[in-house]
Order: sequence, then C-alpha cells, then structure tokens
Amino acid sequence: KVLTLNDFILCLSKSLVFSWLIVSIACFKGFKVGKGSEAVGLATTSSVVTSLFAIIIADCLFSLIFYFI
Repeated sequence: KVLTLNDFILCLSKSLVFSWLIVSIACFKGFKVGKGSEAVGLATTSSVVTSLFAIIIADCLFSLIFYFI
C-alpha cells in the first residue's frame, strides 16, 4: 500500500542511469590505461572517483527534476 508503481519505476530508472554512468566511465578509463599494474591501479581509482562524482551529480539532477514534477 505504501509503495506505488510510480515509486518503483522511479527507482528502476535511477538505477539504470547510475549503472550506465558507471559502465561508460569504467570502459572509457579502461581503454586509456597504460601498461603495468600501477597504471591499472591508477585507472581503477580514477574510474571509481569519477563514477561517484557522476552519480552524485545525476542524483542531484533527478532530485531537481522530480521535485518540480
């Protein structure tokens, strides 16, 4: 009774956008990685930090959009 279909669709759409952001950023950083384990570690760290920042920005945009709807 508490969870409506609109809430369920909202949660699914947000999770799809967040997963798309993570995958696209990780692939982009992965294609640009150099040789060696140090380069892989730096690319992984950069990918995680960039993904977290992108998720925070996307969540803020979702909040603004759904606040005014």
